Amino acid sequence: MRPRSGQIQMFYDGRCGWCRAGVRRLGRIDWLHALQPVDYNTLDPADRPVPEEQFARGMPLRTRSGRILVGFPAVRHAFIHTPAGWIVGWLMYIPGVSHLCSRMYDALARRRPRDAESASCRV
Repeated sequence: MRPRSGQIQMFYDGRCGWCRAGVRRLGRIDWLHALQPVDYNTLDPADRPVPEEQFARGMPLRTRSGRILVGFPAVRHAFIHTPAGWIVGWLMYIPGVSHLCSRMYDALARRRPRDAESASCRV
């Protein structure tokens, strides 16, 4: 699946309430529609940007140039490309802030339930 013209693809777990809420929040600050949310579970395995094991560690994102980012770098890239989030995104590059945000993201990603029965994440 290729991105719509000029859009950045964010792949999220549509079975995870916490992930769906995060995508909705990013959508609210993406007035220019730079981001294209894609439910990872609706994709054929051959079309997935990363293997299941890597997806379990964090949200994958396909940049406009086709590069794949996973986890905190993907979230930071998404923020930078939204009108209301670009300042926050750039602040996430500050040494110390970047490290702290990355550790927090990794901790949340580890807590996210992986089963299809889960209606929402218990983060």
